[in-house]
Formats: sequence, structure tokens, C-alpha cells
Amino acid sequence: MSYFKAFSRSLIRSPLLWGTAIAFCFFALIQGRVITNPTVLRYLVGHWVEYVETWMFGIGLSALFLKWREVVRQKAVVNEELLEPVPQGGQEPAAAGLLLESLGEDAETDDYLPRRLRESLDLVKRTGTAEGLEDHLKYLSDLDASRAAQSYGLMRFVIWAIPIMGFLGTVIGITEAIACLSPTQLENITGVVAGLGVAFDTTATALALAMVLMFLQYTIDRAEQALLTAVDHSAWTALAGRFQSVDGGDGTALAIARLSEAVTRSSARLIDAQEQSWRSLEQAASGNIESAFAHSGSSLQAALEGSLDATLARWTDSLTQAHDHLTSQREDRWARAADALTSAMTGFERHQRTLAGQTEMLSKVVDATRDVATLERTLEANLSTLTATARFDETLATLAAAIQLLAARTADAAAEPRRVELQGSSRLVGKAA
Repeated sequence: MSYFKAFSRSLIRSPLLWGTAIAFCFFALIQGRVITNPTVLRYLVGHWVEYVETWMFGIGLSALFLKWREVVRQKAVVNEELLEPVPQGGQEPAAAGLLLESLGEDAETDDYLPRRLRESLDLVKRTGTAEGLEDHLKYLSDLDASRAAQSYGLMRFVIWAIPIMGFLGTVIGITEAIACLSPTQLENITGVVAGLGVAFDTTATALALAMVLMFLQYTIDRAEQALLTAVDHSAWTALAGRFQSVDGGDGTALAIARLSEAVTRSSARLIDAQEQSWRSLEQAASGNIESAFAHSGSSLQAALEGSLDATLARWTDSLTQAHDHLTSQREDRWARAADALTSAMTGFERHQRTLAGQTEMLSKVVDATRDVATLERTLEANLSTLTATARFDETLATLAAAIQLLAARTADAAAEPRRVELQGSSRLVGKAA
């Protein structure tokens, strides 16, 4: 039986679940204004203690209903023939196994009669004899009676707890009434009356509910005791005298049983002697085997040492060769990397020299530009001088010659920057002057 199936079965048979459901439905009807009887409202939902009492009453009522349903179901099948009729002359004890298989091994069945028959047949099957079966049936009867009494444990607790809750409500109500007493307001006794009402109502409710549960428990307990009596009768009828016994009126069966015991003891002694001889032979054989294993072990050890030495030598050579090969490859890689780095440095130096030449050329261009700027300033000064002296035509001719010379110099400087000479500006300035 799976864990989920067992859990669901125990949950369905739980009085706590059904009692809580009953109390919840009852309180829902009251909250929904379906039940409006003032007496019911006063004695069942007037105080939180009464809520607890009603809930516990629901649990007890559920437990009693489940117990009553189980008793009625078992009482309906207690007179059924679960075993085949007893054959003429009885049966051998070895037939208990077949009877047990025909009865079934349903682990979920907790009925009194099938369980008692299974346990009795199991005893006959395991012992191989029906001796003591009657005593075992009496023991199983007492055991079932004890189990039946223990099954009312929750019920007894609920019947005990409900009056205790009522007394608790009485204490709470009296406490509230005393708390409402005031020496200065003795005429206002509303709170005192309300507290005393709670005290007496909770106790009355608890006693009434406990009496109902006790009456129902007594009725169901009597029904279950009648069921156990019927189970005892059915089990005794089905098993008593079914199996053959070694007891006989003429003592023949007893003599045969004693002869069988003597043969059994002789067989046991013979088996012990044979076991001793086998042990001595085993010890001798084990000594020879140990010496043979010792000799073969030394030979095997020498062979393994030689084989391991040769194998380790080959592995050492292989590892050495692999290490040398890896070392040579690593050196070749480093040499190629060094050559590549040298080539890169050479290219970098060439590039650096090219950049240096371009930088020098750019410096010369900057110097030539600076000379051109100086020449422009000189020409502007000369132009101003010529304008002042009214020799404008000559100045224009000189300016045109200077512009042509400047253009020629600029073209030469752009074509050959290394041949730029800064003395032309001095001659041009002198000519202009």
C-alpha cells in the first residue's frame, strides 16, 4: 500500500476532519441566519468557550458515527463462511498455508474475524502443529477486546474535556462578574448578571453535550461487545477440531511421535558428526590451499615486479622522448618569435627615420613660411613709402616683380624644400628701397 493511499485512507477516517467539518457547517448556518433559535444561539454560540465545546462535540459525534458504521458493517458479514467446511477426519496442519491463501492476505482489512483467522492459521503454518490453537484463540479474543477498548481513547478524552471547558467557562464568567462589581455603582448589576449567565450557560452546555456523547458511547460499546462475541463463536466454529492432533486414544500416535523425535535426535547427531568431519577436512584443505597460495603468490609477485619494471622503463623512455621533443619545439617557437620581433624592430626604426625626415622637412616649410610672412610685411612697408613719395607706377612694377619672385620662391620651396634660402628677401627689400 502506497504512502499516499494510506494517508488518504487515514484522513478520510479521521474524526478530527469530520468533526471540524460538522462544526464549520453548523457555525456557517448560524452566521448565515439559517438557524435563529434563541436557545440554540444562547447555549451553543454565546461565548467563545461554547464555540470550543460545540467543536469538540462535533469531533466526538464523528468518532462515534465512524465507530458505529464499522460495527454495523462487520456485524453484517460476521456469519459468512470465510473458510471451506471441515472435511471428514479433519485436515493436516500443512494445509494451513492453503487455507491462509484462500482467506487472502489483504493488509487493508482490519475486520475482527478475518484478522483472527489469519493470525490463527499463521500460527499453525509456522509451528506445523495445531497444539495450543485453542489457547491462541483465547489470547486473540482478549487482544481484540483490548483493541476495542483502546479505540475509544479519543472519545473518552472528548467526554472528559467538554466538562472541563464548561468549568473553564464558569471560572471566566465568575471572573467577569467580579470585575464588574463596583462599590460606588452597586445599583448597576448588568455586567454581573451577564458574567454569571456566561458561567452557568457554558457549564450547562458542557454537561448536556457530555451526557449525549456518553449515552451514544455506551450504546455503541454494547454493540461492539456483541460483535466480538459473535467473532469468538465464528472463529471457534471454523478452527476448533479442524486440524488433526497427535493425541489418540490408543497411544499409537503418541508412540509414533516419540519415535519421530528419536529419529530426529539421531539424525541431528549424525549431522553434527558429519559437520565435524567436514570442518576437519576443510581445515586441512585450507592449510594446503594457503601453502599453495603462498608459493604461487611469491612467483606471481616476482613476475609482476619484472613486468612492472620493464613497463616503467618503457614509460620512462617514452616520457623522456616526449619531453625532449616538446623542449625542441618550444625552443624553435622562441627563435621564430625572436626573429619576428627583430624584423618588427627593424621596420619600426625605418619608420622612425622616415618620420624624422618628414619632421625636418616640415620644419623647413615652416621657416620658409615665416620668411614669406617677413617679406610680406617688408612689401607693405615699401608700398606705404612709395605711396607717400608719389612714385606709384614704379612701385607697382616693383610690386609685380616682387610678386613674381615670391611665387617663384614659393614654387621652389614646395618642390625642393632643402634649397630654401632666406637671403632673397634682403635683396628684394634693397631693390625696392
